[in-house]
Parts: sequence; structure tokens; C-alpha cells
Amino acid sequence: VVCLCIFGYSAFQLFTIFQDKNEIKTETNTYKKMVEKEKTLQPDWDALKAENEQIVGWIYVPDCQASFPVVQGTDNAFYLTHTASGAENPMGAIFVDAKATPGFVDDNTIIYGHSVEGGGMMTDLKLFEDPTFFEQHEKFYLLTPEQNYECDIVAFVKTPDGSVFYTTQFGDFRQETLTQMATAANNPENHSYYREQNIQEHERLVSISTCNLDYGFQSDQRYVLQGVLRPTDKPIKITDEK
Repeated sequence: VVCLCIFGYSAFQLFTIFQDKNEIKTETNTYKKMVEKEKTLQPDWDALKAENEQIVGWIYVPDCQASFPVVQGTDNAFYLTHTASGAENPMGAIFVDAKATPGFVDDNTIIYGHSVEGGGMMTDLKLFEDPTFFEQHEKFYLLTPEQNYECDIVAFVKTPDGSVFYTTQFGDFRQETLTQMATAANNPENHSYYREQNIQEHERLVSISTCNLDYGFQSDQRYVLQGVLRPTDKPIKITDEK
């Protein structure tokens, strides 16, 4: 009887996980119809905004199953447990820190997304732990209603929440902050990597943050993928979608 109860509970949990992931997949595919055209990303911002006015961008990380709308709410709690359309779901959404200045104009804008058991959302950022994967992937992409960006990857780090990589305003300590980030990221033994990008005074960063599941769901350990925002007018090609 005990075994049957355990089996039944486990089966229910697996079904729930499947249901949550399927809901995210269905919703994302609906959004993708407003974004993907002829193997490129060309968002229909009017259509996306009609679905949710809080959609502020689209993020695409090649070969990481990560192509999602980006939202920005009034706090950092709601989208932890709700999808981009506002449906309740523990996998949440990809969202900009609520305190960030709209328009990705801070020195470093933080974008959050869950890592989940079994894959999905930002789980595959862990692939950057492999030095070869890091070397072969030099960019991710951020599209906004105002401008599209190539995000030239400067760092992938394993770091605690609240570290220097979560600094959003550099003030009078811009160079010191960038140097601290470079030093912390240049640690291959910890599977953290740095790529010289010659960051100019006017250039801004964007950092994608997700949980490091090696330490469990409740830890403060994170993966952060950081890029330099560089405007582009070139078509953004989808390179990993079937």
C-alpha cells in the first residue's frame, strides 16, 4: 500500500510537471507566431503588447532552447510564478528586474528566468560551463520595440546572488566595477569564463540570471550570462530551430 501511495504521488508530480511545461510550450509557440518570420526574428510588437502590455522585449540565446518574450512587472514576485500571459505556473516567465529603468538603459540590466528540472526556460545556460560551448557561442540577442541588439558575450559565471554581476548602476566606479567582473569571470577552474570586449564608455550590459540547480532550488547560487548591448539592423536569424 505504501509503495502504491508513493508511486501514485510520484506519478501525479510528473504529470503536474508535464502539464506546466506543456502550458509554457503552448503559450510560447503562440507568441512565436508573432515573432518568427522566414527563419528570422521580426516581432510584431503591437500584437505582443495586445497580449500583455508588460512585454518589453524578446530574448534569444542560440542553442539553449531559449527564445521567449521578456516582461517587466511592478515587482519581482509575480512573474516567478506566472507566465508572460499572466497564467499561474511555477515555471514563471523571463522578466526584467522591476527596479530597472525601462528601455535597458541602466549600466547593467538584469533579466531573470528559472532553471527547472528536466529542462526548459533558462535551464540550458548551464551549457556554457563547457569551455568549448562558451568559445563557440559569442552572442545572444535582445529585441525591443525601439531597437534590436546583438549582445556580445563578455562573461559566463557561477556566482552567488547579489555579487558584483548584479550591480546595475556603476556611477563613478564604472571601470573598477568592470574590472571586478572581469577578474571574477576569468576563472576556468570554476567553469567561469571571460571574453575581452573592449567595452566603451557609452555601452551598456545585460545579464541573464538563473538558478544553479547543482545547489538546489533554495540556494543563492546562480549562473549569469552577460553581454554588451550593441545595436544592430541586421536580420536576426534563428539558427537552432527545426
